[in-house]
Amino acid sequence: MKTNKYIILVICGFCAYFSQAQSGWTREAKGFYVQATASYFSSNDYYTTEGRLADQGSTFNSGGLLLYGEYGITDRFTALVDVPIVRLNSFSTTETVAGVGNIQLAVKYKLLKNFPLSLQVALDIPSNNGENFAQSTTPDDFGQFNEINLPLSDGEFNVWTTLTASHGFANGKTYASAFTSVNFRTESFSNQLQVGAEVGHLFFDKLYLIGKLKIQEKLSSETNNQSGSFLYGEGTTFTNFGITSMYKLTDHLNLVANYSDYSGFLVERKNIYDGGTFSLGVSLEY
Repeated sequence: MKTNKYIILVICGFCAYFSQAQSGWTREAKGFYVQATASYFSSNDYYTTEGRLADQGSTFNSGGLLLYGEYGITDRFTALVDVPIVRLNSFSTTETVAGVGNIQLAVKYKLLKNFPLSLQVALDIPSNNGENFAQSTTPDDFGQFNEINLPLSDGEFNVWTTLTASHGFANGKTYASAFTSVNFRTESFSNQLQVGAEVGHLFFDKLYLIGKLKIQEKLSSETNNQSGSFLYGEGTTFTNFGITSMYKLTDHLNLVANYSDYSGFLVERKNIYDGGTFSLGVSLEY
């Protein structure tokens, strides 16, 4: 019973932005989970809006520090917050811009009393108007220092609605989840659809390993907004896969690591830099 309870708590903690995971379980009343994660991404492989690989000749770098938390209002109702307190964007030919990313506030409700099926609604709040200009580090042929917009926020409100079902197997150490999520966007951006699944297993009663697979497709919008930085995510599609590990340091403190990458296996890569994201963090739960 103690092992089963720990597994459920661990699963509930993997809804952070960089972990890219969902769960049908909710946190128990007055229980909480907090996770701080640092991440890093670097790539010069850009896939255009038509899905063509175009080497830009300049490497895009991104990183940051994410703070994520959950609190159980009741056994079936959980509040969530997701704050990229520092985001860093740059090209290898520009200076680095830094600031706060989109802030996400969410609530999750367990729909069925005896089965982990949950509905989550999350509001993405823009931290700025979507403009953060970085200056080139060297002048062009005319002696001018150019600027490029590397937004830390997309500058518009998003509403994510996610339905997730999970199942814990009889051994008490394995689970599986599947989810469907729709992102309703404003400012004439296209809505987005995500579908994903994950499987996790607890090893040695200390180490949890979770494999994940997710796709994102573009949904039509009234106005087809194709302008602006790839960081706005307009028309972005992909297949994303990854693995997350959590090692239990103490009864309440955990070490968390994650690696994720993209492919064109199920959905073609469009308007995205393709590369691996590494993240490392710690979590605390009660």
